[in-house]
Amino acid sequence: MKDYLIRGITKDKCIRFFAISANQVVSEAMKIHHLSYTNSILLGRTLIAGLLMSNDLKNEDDLLTIRFIGDGPAGHFLVTCNGKNSIKGYSENPGFESEKGFNASAAVGSGVINVIKSIGDLKPYIGQTNIISGEIAEDIAYYYMQSEQIPTAIQLGVLLNEDASVRQAGGFLVQLMPDTPEHLIERLENNIKAFPNFSDMLDLNYSLESLIEKFILKGFGIDITETNEVRYECNCNKDRFEKGLALLGKEELQIMIDDNESISAECHFCNKTYQFDLIDLKKIYNSL
Repeated sequence: MKDYLIRGITKDKCIRFFAISANQVVSEAMKIHHLSYTNSILLGRTLIAGLLMSNDLKNEDDLLTIRFIGDGPAGHFLVTCNGKNSIKGYSENPGFESEKGFNASAAVGSGVINVIKSIGDLKPYIGQTNIISGEIAEDIAYYYMQSEQIPTAIQLGVLLNEDASVRQAGGFLVQLMPDTPEHLIERLENNIKAFPNFSDMLDLNYSLESLIEKFILKGFGIDITETNEVRYECNCNKDRFEKGLALLGKEELQIMIDDNESISAECHFCNKTYQFDLIDLKKIYNSL
């Protein structure tokens, strides 16, 4: 079954929701980056969060980027998603493994989260909050409250098999609309407190729709407004890297040409390598 995401709103228009199944997205990231168990969970959860958060994007070319900049041994990690529900990401230290079992706080450490939204021709919105726990869901909820003042509940799960393949990966995000009555907030809080781990529930063959309707938003009534396929996809190509080399300027390019250097450029998101020989460098130089 393909990965997909649903979005909708309660019938009283007080709570909006998103839920996602992302087994293939996380599996593809693990395969490309040769992720350790620890980084499979950390980057996997961040990829799921990026897809949930990107549903505010209006156009296909809009972008949302989340960057965790922690001082822990897992290093920095980043994901970026477009308005077509395609996401990509990477970890600075993909092979890091916790010695005493998975511990998100110790792996991520202290630091900040950057969230960048590029929507249309508008100036990019950049929000930044502190990493409060290293638990990706808690840190994202804190970001929403502090930077956008939106009360948010979010759960992210990556469940791995003994052979380190993905068993289940997914999550949900619910947000209160302005002026939601207190009794509805209390009902939502009670539902979420009673709800088990999201990936465990997926493993029991519950659908996204049933998890939202029967558990997370039990007693509300829901309208699902969209269902979309999601995927891990990198849109890199040689032309993009060529434009990057052009930014070096004529002086730097001339040094490379004089030294008869060839350049290898590797994409962080998919690990593809692009070669630029002397002819390529002269072409870029002459285009400036």
